[in-house]
Amino acid sequence: MNSLRSVAIALALACLTLSAHAEGPPKFADHPAKVYAGKVAKPRLVTPDLRARRETFLAAADDGKIDAAGRYIVVKLPCGSTCVAPTLLDARTGNIIELFTISGWHEVSDDFDPVVSRANSRMIVFRGARNEKGIVGNHFYLIEDGGRLKHLHTQDTQANFETSPKIR
Repeated sequence: MNSLRSVAIALALACLTLSAHAEGPPKFADHPAKVYAGKVAKPRLVTPDLRARRETFLAAADDGKIDAAGRYIVVKLPCGSTCVAPTLLDARTGNIIELFTISGWHEVSDDFDPVVSRANSRMIVFRGARNEKGIVGNHFYLIEDGGRLKHLHTQDTQANFETSPKIR
């Protein structure tokens, strides 16, 4: 009787796992955001590191192109030949949210971008290894209030972004 129950539980878990994989990774459309249409606030450069990159943040604010979660401008700071340190510039407040580094990609297409986002979606995808550790793949996050990130899903690409599935 116990072995039959164990088999039933194992089958149920397998079905749940298969259905989760069949759905695939999260999609931008599943996490809509209303896009801010006001004037972009002046960046708040509150640390020496941020002040050292003043021109980069001022240029991003002047461009005013919101490209994440309805209110953020993604600013990708270089940190090596295959490394970026993405930050979020809040268009409404000027606050800058520093995240983690993304690196370690090997095979990439000409249109590769280590950070993929949409202005009208709260989802953001980081492509590579976070802080040079762990899986080199697509890391799907939800941008929550205040720019906090909530991890949704990781897709291992084994550092090959040339043949990895398209992010939708």
